Amino acid sequence: MSRIGNWLAAPVAAVLVALCLAPLAVLFAYSFFQVDFVTISTDPTLKNYARIAGSATYRALIGHAFLSGAVVVAITALIGYPVAWFIARRGGVRKSALLTLLLVPLYTGDMVRIFAWRVILGAEGVLNRLFLWLGLIDQPLQVLLFSPVASHLVLVYNYLPFMVIGLWLGFEALDERLTEAARDLGAPAREVFRRVTLPLTLPGLIAGGMMVFVLVVGDHLTPQLLGGASGVTVISAINDLFGTAFDWPLGSAIACTLLATLGLCCALAAFALSRTELGRSLAAGEA
Repeated sequence: MSRIGNWLAAPVAAVLVALCLAPLAVLFAYSFFQVDFVTISTDPTLKNYARIAGSATYRALIGHAFLSGAVVVAITALIGYPVAWFIARRGGVRKSALLTLLLVPLYTGDMVRIFAWRVILGAEGVLNRLFLWLGLIDQPLQVLLFSPVASHLVLVYNYLPFMVIGLWLGFEALDERLTEAARDLGAPAREVFRRVTLPLTLPGLIAGGMMVFVLVVGDHLTPQLLGGASGVTVISAINDLFGTAFDWPLGSAIACTLLATLGLCCALAAFALSRTELGRSLAAGEA
């Protein structure tokens, strides 16, 4: 039986190696090369990593990417908790309909969503016209578009469904008898959430947060098309190095550094999950 399972898993493993691990291995190998005029020298060197460590610009770009990821994770978590709770408390067809509505924005392409937000946030856009009509402003607000506010707003909009799905799964596994018992014992709503709901839905929060964080750090289009002068990101820097600058080794080194840092963050999140009761039961194969 195990031999049959191995044969069935072989195509999946082959695709994983060919399309994921092999390109990453090539990228890692290129990170130790360097550009010599218009050719790539294959003599191994650590100069690219030393250049990244010594460059305030690259360090700032990587730090900014992770800061943006953390900000979007925090905002989506605040919005996602009540939304996920509301969906989890529904039943039957209503729950399916709400989950479908939640995922509808993902059915359209990134470019469509981004340019729709440009129509909404532009100087002559829907939002500015509404504010002018209501008399709240005298002239269009320029900060709504081509700014960090615009890019983070759209990042939250784009990746909120991933957070809600993770939290919804956490609420689905939550035993409501525990929260009812806490309320019956006189605990206020805030304490019920802090001591019962939050710890028991923490695995869902970690899962949703990891998905949102990785997607935000790797997002290239949203900051570029909506961020204005702040739209330069570590991903756009990697794209330029592989494109116009023709410095594939340095671009590979930055990409590997970013992947390694993301891997460390995911490992820390997995460690935090393993400290929860659900995480321990999953590791033991009991759930």
